[in-house]
Amino acid sequence: MIEEFGTVIALRNGGRIALVQCHKQSACDACQAASVCQPGNGKLREVEARNDAQALEHDRVRLATTTTNFLRSSFILYILPVLGMLSGAGLGHRLGNSGFLTIDPELLMALSAVTGMVVVFGLIYYLTRRLKRNAFMPVVVAVEVEKLQ
Repeated sequence: MIEEFGTVIALRNGGRIALVQCHKQSACDACQAASVCQPGNGKLREVEARNDAQALEHDRVRLATTTTNFLRSSFILYILPVLGMLSGAGLGHRLGNSGFLTIDPELLMALSAVTGMVVVFGLIYYLTRRLKRNAFMPVVVAVEVEKLQ
């Protein structure tokens, strides 16, 4: 389970979805994908989460997502495009060396690699639109109660 803390700044869909403002984790600084995942230099980011804990605006909450969902979405976004690119390059290499086409084999390999990656991105776009909206969404699991001193 991957957990994070934040503050609810807005509720959507009748309170079923919470927009949570979270602070960047220290682990984000060392991550190679930090500029893509959290664009900008700000210390805050906004996350949509399923509001299972019935949190209200301005509540401090704990978000959680399963490691399985995290790994599955990482595979879809990072590994599948690379596999599409390599498959396209392999196909282009085979076609270019077969003598069937009169185009330069290396150029054909490069063009088919880009085509393979674009096709995979298109498939990802199409198939993720068919998934349930909250399939990979983090969940508000608890409203944190601040201790009075």
